[in-house]
Amino acid sequence: MAILAIECSCGRGSVALKNEEGVIVARSFEGGQRHSTLLFPELEALGIQQAKIDRIIVGLGPGSFSGIRVAIAAAQGVALAKSCSVVGICSAWSVAMQKSAVTRLGVFADARRGERYLTIFAKGKLERETFLVANESVEEMLSKFTEVVCGDPVPLIPSSCVPLASDYLKLEESFEGWVRAEPLEPIYLRDPVVGS
Repeated sequence: MAILAIECSCGRGSVALKNEEGVIVARSFEGGQRHSTLLFPELEALGIQQAKIDRIIVGLGPGSFSGIRVAIAAAQGVALAKSCSVVGICSAWSVAMQKSAVTRLGVFADARRGERYLTIFAKGKLERETFLVANESVEEMLSKFTEVVCGDPVPLIPSSCVPLASDYLKLEESFEGWVRAEPLEPIYLRDPVVGS
């Protein structure tokens, strides 16, 4: 049995593979805006062609809309080929796991259009699901947190913490944060803008 995890919500993407003995390989790559060209060679390097994959976990963001779309498409394609299930997860959970001792953690991401995504955790537990914050409100909010981080650099956020695919492999099957919707969609809290 193997579980594959894919995370592409920010400039640095990652993939990881776990079997009964634990995480057997984890790889990171600098994707920038090129996740579509870099993700598939990384998946091949994991050896997924030969692996018996029973489940795939994919980060749903918030973050890079195109990176997340590429990750979801890759997860669904591999799942189809391997006849296995796919679940999603809010990418901020990885950051919360890495910063689980922080009393009150604000995980920000650039939402474009003058807004930021914000997910709030308290000592590794979800306090508030992802919501949108106007850029002009961010500075006054910072004092409400013990620590604030973002995956990719954004103004006013002093430190970064990149979501990692390998973190998802540490979570139990019974974890309440899995997203099992069909089809999986990126965390995107507003209607898309369609140009004329």
